[in-house]
Amino acid sequence: MPQTPDQTEAAHIVERFTEAWSRMDPDAFTPLFRPDVRLIHPMDRNTRGIDEAREFMRRTMALIPDLRYDVHGWAHGSGHVLIWGRLHGTLGGRPVEWPLVDKIVLQDGLIAERVAYFDSMDVITAVLRRPRSWLTYLSTRLRS
Repeated sequence: MPQTPDQTEAAHIVERFTEAWSRMDPDAFTPLFRPDVRLIHPMDRNTRGIDEAREFMRRTMALIPDLRYDVHGWAHGSGHVLIWGRLHGTLGGRPVEWPLVDKIVLQDGLIAERVAYFDSMDVITAVLRRPRSWLTYLSTRLRS
């Protein structure tokens, strides 16, 4: 079982994770991840390792280039850091947003695993209602 992060370590990773999202650069996440990091996401295959994680973030940012993560709160305990908030940006020329919770497992101050929890139908419905997004969406899926 992972060691429970203390308040300072948890606050530090939340700050760095939020900062990485604000940069909208897949490489901004690399220093946060362990080499064998796992990303688990409801709309994509699970990833393992820095290279797959970077490619996942690149695909996400290609679909919604102005994607932002507004953190509403966080908590830690039982070996995890939970971060909740809203993702929002522009998809197919129109605003899109959805709530999510990220569960992060830390090991030695780095992210060993991130599980994103959200209703994928929010995103799928937004894609379906925005024909201008279809080509971009398909191209990000075909390269995965």
